Amino acid sequence: MKVTGKKSLSDFIEICLKIIFVVGILIYITLPFLLNMYVEFFNPVLNYTAALIILYVSGIPALIIVYEFIKIFKTLKLDNPFTEENVKGLKITSICSLIIAIVYIVGIFFIVSVFEIIAIAIFIIAWLGTYVLAELLRKAIEYKEENDLTI
Repeated sequence: MKVTGKKSLSDFIEICLKIIFVVGILIYITLPFLLNMYVEFFNPVLNYTAALIILYVSGIPALIIVYEFIKIFKTLKLDNPFTEENVKGLKITSICSLIIAIVYIVGIFFIVSVFEIIAIAIFIIAWLGTYVLAELLRKAIEYKEENDLTI
């Protein structure tokens, strides 16, 4: 199976990301209702207000991350991944991951959960990983441009 281009794995992933983005927006819109149902049926001791604030504040950067990945996979579908827009997208993703990690670090003072600790670790790793990938892609673009000039 092809990884880049039309009718490839990147095309399939882009479609999945678009579905995730739409579902994420729907969840974001209905969050008070969904969280209320969760508290009522599964965790009545959960601090509803703190959880709602944490989820709302971390929701926007999460949606931005998915949107940036949609844009990156669009360039893979076009078979042109070495662009400055992808570097900017990875840096934006890096910043959003850091914001989410900080939100959960602050949130741990209000809601102590093992899942929150796991989320902090995941988003710190995502922050560092996407930042390094952005720099790596930037360097690859430089080398590609130098190579294109010598040919």
